Amino acid sequence: MEDKLITLKNYETMVDAMFDQELLRENNIDCSINNEDAVELLPMFGEINDGLRIVVFEKDYETAINILEEYKNSIEDQE
Repeated sequence: MEDKLITLKNYETMVDAMFDQELLRENNIDCSINNEDAVELLPMFGEINDGLRIVVFEKDYETAINILEEYKNSIEDQE
């Protein structure tokens, strides 16, 4: 059975998307950034479409959300 790709999160900047992508990959979550080329070449495309978004396999969605939330909470605890 083939696993479906779904959107994990939308981003306004490439830096934020790439940071989360690296964090997920370090935790063994396969993911990719969609629309990155279009948004870099034509920034207004991000407003028209979904902008930058990370997609993951549906089976990894909950784990990926938890990884991002745990990281965000750990940063907030340090402040």
